[in-house]
Amino acid sequence: MKLEQRALRFHARGDALIGIVDVPERPLARGMLILADSTQYRTGSHRQFTLLSRLLAGRGVAVMRFDRLGAGDSDGQATMQGLDDIGAAMKEFFIHVPEMKESVILASGDAAGCAALYAAHDARVTGLALLDPLLPQSQDVSGPPEQAARPGLRYGSRSAADRLFRRAAAFRRAASRAIGREPPGQGVTPALAQALAGFGGRVLLVCGDAHIPGQDATRTLEGQYPRSRRVEIAHAGLDARRSAWRDAVAFACASWLGSW
Repeated sequence: MKLEQRALRFHARGDALIGIVDVPERPLARGMLILADSTQYRTGSHRQFTLLSRLLAGRGVAVMRFDRLGAGDSDGQATMQGLDDIGAAMKEFFIHVPEMKESVILASGDAAGCAALYAAHDARVTGLALLDPLLPQSQDVSGPPEQAARPGLRYGSRSAADRLFRRAAAFRRAASRAIGREPPGQGVTPALAQALAGFGGRVLLVCGDAHIPGQDATRTLEGQYPRSRRVEIAHAGLDARRSAWRDAVAFACASWLGSW
């Protein structure tokens, strides 16, 4: 199937955001918006989001991915207040693909909480695909994440890496205020649990068995959200570096999208 790739420039709170939408020749009624976590941008680790977009677009699914506020080529600073950049991206997505009637959100890492909070208030979102979700933690989130936590990331310059790490720190500080710190011994904060309870769509939980925090989160969410499907792909975490792992994640998402 032929597809068209369009570069997008749109705005949230006056800041310019950069995105890309892959539009199939005959788009299906259900599309996918990809939401990167605080340490990534629109291509994903090892181009995972780029490859996923092409695979899904080849199956008729329109896919949009974008740089969130303060990441990649987008302006502004990271924020959780109002989730303005997600709303702006979703609006732009539906403008460019008028055949689309609904969308799912694929969110990786610490973007899972953002996706759930947004989806609970937008009826056009009918599904959440959470890739190695990281839930708000009870420990201090004020410092930047450890670079070793994302061994697959590669940056072209020190300034680009510094910008992402600063964004990650700001994002997690904002997340702790907007979602709430995780109570000791629990996996889902009250605000996040309430958001999921108010979401009537489907949920796909994907984790790699080498990623223990992701496993814990997917098991917790699976137990608390009955309309979820959990898929475990050996060693295929957020920073999967082998094409076979990336393909397995992509096919799991494609299969789920076509199952309902």
